[in-house]
Amino acid sequence: MTEFQDIRIVELNDAASGLSNEGPLTSMVLRLSADAPDPWSTTFNEAWQSHGGMMKRKAIATRDSITSLCMPYELQGQILELNKVIDETNTSYRSMLSQAASQSYGVVDARRELNDLKNSLTYE
Repeated sequence: MTEFQDIRIVELNDAASGLSNEGPLTSMVLRLSADAPDPWSTTFNEAWQSHGGMMKRKAIATRDSITSLCMPYELQGQILELNKVIDETNTSYRSMLSQAASQSYGVVDARRELNDLKNSLTYE
């Protein structure tokens, strides 16, 4: 498994952005630096829902983008808020990976101990 690289917003995908079905709001598609793993996206989406800060606008992470519904003039402020949640998500996801690795190492260590015990036993 390769080491996790922090995910960042890299640009506005203007070709994929456009009017939304939610009044005057625009669907702003922000491209991410990498495809986000599903657990990363889930963590981001949950964190965004509970995030305080500026006027709450909808935003959802999926694969290689975050789609935010906002007015065009709000986008820069929205990106600043999104970056705060992205930073928290990167930290949280890295911690989840570390915990998973520790647990798998624990299983390997337990197996190794059992194997060592098995090799040291005599049955006669």
